[in-house]
Amino acid sequence: MNISYNWLQDFVDLKELGLDPALVAQALTSIGLAVEGIETQSNDYVFNIDVTSNRPDCLNHLGIAREISAHFCLNLRTPDVSDLPAHRPGTEFPSSVIIQDPDLCPQYAARIMTGVAVDESPAWLKEKLLAVGQRPINNIVDITNYVLLLLGHPLHAFDYEKLGENRIVVRRVAAGEKIVTLDGVERTLEAGMLAICDAAIPVALAGVMGGQDSEISLRTNTILLESAYFNPKSIRATSKSLALRTEASYRFERGADPEMPVKALNLACRLINQIAGGQTVGPVINENPVPASRLVLDLREKRIRQVVGVDVEPGFVTDILTRLQFEILNQPDRAWKVRVPGFRVDIGHEDDLVEEVARHFGYDKIPSTYPAPTSAGRFLPAQPHEQLLLQRLLGFGFYEAVNYVFSTPAREKLFFPEPVSMVAIANPLTEEDTHLRTSLVPGLVASVRRNLNHGTDEIRLFEFGHVFLPVDGAGSDRLQEESRLGIIATGTFYRPYWGQAQDEFRFFHLKGIVEELLAGLGYRAVFERTEDYRFLHHGVASRVLVDRRPIGVIGQLSPELNETFKFLQRVFVAEVAVDNLFSRPLPEPQYSPLPRFPGTERDLSFVVDKSLEYDRITAAIKSLNVANLRDVQLIDLYQGQKLPFGKVSLAVRLTFADLTRTLTQEEVNKSVDVISDLLKREFQAEQRA
Repeated sequence: MNISYNWLQDFVDLKELGLDPALVAQALTSIGLAVEGIETQSNDYVFNIDVTSNRPDCLNHLGIAREISAHFCLNLRTPDVSDLPAHRPGTEFPSSVIIQDPDLCPQYAARIMTGVAVDESPAWLKEKLLAVGQRPINNIVDITNYVLLLLGHPLHAFDYEKLGENRIVVRRVAAGEKIVTLDGVERTLEAGMLAICDAAIPVALAGVMGGQDSEISLRTNTILLESAYFNPKSIRATSKSLALRTEASYRFERGADPEMPVKALNLACRLINQIAGGQTVGPVINENPVPASRLVLDLREKRIRQVVGVDVEPGFVTDILTRLQFEILNQPDRAWKVRVPGFRVDIGHEDDLVEEVARHFGYDKIPSTYPAPTSAGRFLPAQPHEQLLLQRLLGFGFYEAVNYVFSTPAREKLFFPEPVSMVAIANPLTEEDTHLRTSLVPGLVASVRRNLNHGTDEIRLFEFGHVFLPVDGAGSDRLQEESRLGIIATGTFYRPYWGQAQDEFRFFHLKGIVEELLAGLGYRAVFERTEDYRFLHHGVASRVLVDRRPIGVIGQLSPELNETFKFLQRVFVAEVAVDNLFSRPLPEPQYSPLPRFPGTERDLSFVVDKSLEYDRITAAIKSLNVANLRDVQLIDLYQGQKLPFGKVSLAVRLTFADLTRTLTQEEVNKSVDVISDLLKREFQAEQRA
């Protein structure tokens, strides 16, 4: 926003107090109106001020002058915005204003002026406009621009004779209606856009730009001057849809002063009368079906102290708010009841008033203090569990991935069968991120593809994240948010060296990692073969169960997905729901002393049906509660031509130990015989020599 130093002096005396431009710029920056630069002109200085989007009241010279006068305790001179009496009766130029959509246009004020001599503007007016970068056009248009830059309220002048039936109708347009705007471009309007129309067609885009058919020309004698208040959302939507940004839309979409339309209209009429000889016809036409009301807020001295951190004199609070044109209705003990002016659309809460006091009190006067601690910090209930898993995954050589929670039905359809039940996002950021994800797997697979495309073929990633599922299926408004852990890996299990051949990462590597993670939380994982997951290889996929409840899935990525993503190596993935796992306290660490007496091992080899699950064998052995049996470990699996069809040979290593003594050969042999008998009896196992 360009602000002229000389123009500011129409409202406040700056030079008399010795306030040079640099000091003014420093003061404006200190109260939140950052001056990004000062341009020196022949007899003026122009401030380039970065006005934040919540301060439309400062997009004009009067607003900036108000802030300066409050900060330096200067008197503020305001322009004459009183009504200009009518010079001619209104019946001579009849006109009417109809607001069909008061939700988008709560107020529309207009006045007719005749005898207008459209000509070049006087030097003083052109000088003010040129100083802030505005190009003079003619005296009528220049006056509306002058009022805009002075008061911050946009105006528009129509050629009265070009308005069909001399009427103004403020309405939403129908789809396909067109208008040629002042920039000479024909624009096709979308249904619902607000336009200023005559009896038949749009003659202006409300709050954005006027139409060419009704513009002021050198032949214009009678004008209808418009000053209105429009819904900011409507102006923003129209301006964005048409890619048309103007000085008017820039202000209206941020929020104009609902009390300003008639005041701005009066000032413009007065200037047109003085400069262009125009005479007012009849009274101001002011259609105001939805009158604006001012907000009243309570401000407490205690709240100022809590937010600012220092005591501020009550007299200063009253003075600064009054200078900023807030109205103090009454001042009870240690409090104020404040009526907010219409131009301060950013004020809505008590803390907004506190900020007004603080920024003029001086942020530099507020000491830097740390809040007093009220209690020791502690983890949220689930954080220790997550930290434990994170540390173990890092120890296994994994890196953490962080993916967006957004996805699309098309991407999820690659992984999951129809129908894909996803929660749609009301305002998606891109066309590729229209829904909330239902699984961590698609994002992790995409991360693997990016890494492979960049030449990294040894990849281990994990992600803690949330998925979002409709409770009652597709289209449901009820939403369930679930925390999950996703793991993905491909490449080698460890990097080979000269004395060791390469070992590829396999399903059982990931299975062991998942087992250890759950064991750290105090759970024993059970794996159950499944073919229910489309994104997993049907021969290499298992459900993960804890306490007989399924909590996740683990397996190899399906050949179809490998082909879709152009993977040339096998990819293994696991996904586990962790909310219920984190509900149980972490197990206390247990200490076991090193054994004082040596243990002994026995290898047992036997042939069983290939369809028999190994978990059933270990569960049966452990159910015997054999004394001193410390571990059962599978050490070999053989299947080949020397075995009967449908059979497989397994070798398990049994480890025995006693903490108090050395076991005898007879004791160990007896325990091995018990286990052998069980295998023969329960699984028809044939022992091999």
